Amino acid sequence: MKNIKDLPAHNRPREKLKERGASALTDEELVAAILGRGIKGHDLRTISRSVAKLIRNH
Repeated sequence: MKNIKDLPAHNRPREKLKERGASALTDEELVAAILGRGIKGHDLRTISRSVAKLIRNH
């Protein structure tokens, strides 16, 4: 799995949000844009996916 830094700039959540608006982002991308970074041992994409899944399930 690629890290956010490995993605082309136009595909990074924050840049995509700035350029195209929130409606252009997936739930995971929107959470990633809000969180900004992961924590030691857990990358941002994995955390974002988990948070978005929790939100959808509630």
